[in-house]
Amino acid sequence: MKKNELRDALIEMGVPSILYNLDGYGRKDERFCLEFTNNEWRVYFSERGIKTTNEKFSTEEEACRFIFEQFC
Repeated sequence: MKKNELRDALIEMGVPSILYNLDGYGRKDERFCLEFTNNEWRVYFSERGIKTTNEKFSTEEEACRFIFEQFC
């Protein structure tokens, strides 16, 4: 699952878009964030400026699957 597929799946599930940031633009607080930095995919939940649930993945698919599972 890629970012676009993840976004579509979350919309279909009725997950409000304020609960995730898949593009790195806009607000990153109080939501799951997906970023590609230093040749790795990172997923974290930002709460009051502190990154929690800080996970690293080698592929976009693994990172997106992790986010998807958080909402299932």
